[in-house]
Amino acid sequence: MEKLAIHGGRPVREKPFPPRIMFGKEERAAALDVIERSMTGDQAFDRYGGTHVDAFEQEFAQYFGTKFATSTSSGTAAVHAALAALGLEPLDEVITTPITDPGTVAPILFQNCIPVFADVDYNTLNITAEGIEGCLSEKTRAIIVVHLAGQSAEMEPILELARRHNLYVIEDCAQAHGAKYKGKYVGTMGDLGTVSLMSSKHTTSGGQGGMVLTDNEDLYWQAKRFADRGKPFNSQDTTNLFLGNNYRMTELEAAIGRVQLGKLQAIKEKRQWIVGELRKRLKGFATSLWQVSSEANPWFCFLRYDAEKMKADKVTFVEALAKEGIPVGAHYVVPIYQQTWIRERRAYGTSGYPWTDPKARPIDYTGCCPVAEKALADHLTLYIHEGYGEEEVADIVRAIEKVESYYLE
Repeated sequence: MEKLAIHGGRPVREKPFPPRIMFGKEERAAALDVIERSMTGDQAFDRYGGTHVDAFEQEFAQYFGTKFATSTSSGTAAVHAALAALGLEPLDEVITTPITDPGTVAPILFQNCIPVFADVDYNTLNITAEGIEGCLSEKTRAIIVVHLAGQSAEMEPILELARRHNLYVIEDCAQAHGAKYKGKYVGTMGDLGTVSLMSSKHTTSGGQGGMVLTDNEDLYWQAKRFADRGKPFNSQDTTNLFLGNNYRMTELEAAIGRVQLGKLQAIKEKRQWIVGELRKRLKGFATSLWQVSSEANPWFCFLRYDAEKMKADKVTFVEALAKEGIPVGAHYVVPIYQQTWIRERRAYGTSGYPWTDPKARPIDYTGCCPVAEKALADHLTLYIHEGYGEEEVADIVRAIEKVESYYLE
């Protein structure tokens, strides 16, 4: 048996995996054009007086097939604008997944609403209609569906449930640019869809950025207004209409984002190829890919670790894989409700608000999503990107085979 690198053997991969290069000469040219224009006037990247933000919004909506798109300064801002557009009341409840970034949940609390966490499907780690239904109360008003790691949630039963209970649906597509569900782009099936365009995502608008998608014109204007401090867009009023934030995208970001949008399909196809090859080559292994659709646009890969077949725990296995030169992590996230800021109700000073409001429904998050906890415990993360080729795929498979062979019972 080949000696593991963690025990002093030669690693499968001795050179680093290739870095992800997101920008090329096209992004440079677009950015320089905006900078040079700002050198001849006082526009200085602001969307007003420029052309790129408006064009990016139109192109984004056209790409995904929605009637409207409005830009924001980040993915969190996009979720916040979408949620604010719904006009929810304080202490209304919003159901979402416990396996997500705080950017999905913080906007709920900023609107003085209360997050409720629904359990997930073990195989995809995505929220389910069954889990949502078990969380419904008389205070439930909306659902935020996160399409995790580039894989769409099962939207049909979720949308049917939402219709029956008159609930809004927001799709958080931060990790799923261009992914589809039964031929439809994620972000286009609910009332609103949100996209994060930060630097690590499939495409970026240059560090940060976001977009809100919708076919509902009223929700579009409300999201657009909220993202610019409540300005009276498409209104006869001459003053700001309601409380909002300054979540505007800049001309520089939009210029970069427009170029990146044109690269999305190629990025998606390459990532799908990588996952397709891994699926084929890992067939029969104890360590297997999570359940992922051919319509997904994988952001990273979950690998299921079968502890019952191994004589080492997951952390030890991952450490061994990492020593073989493979980009892996033992843990993805801690369920949101176990994180300090939610567990200790740290939203507004030490008040515990909105949970502590006398009119709020008492909620105990302890152990509320056992499937999510088990799924996170049983999966490790394998990081991929479109810069990988045949050599990288082969090395990943060879390293898993090598380490797995050593630790198999």
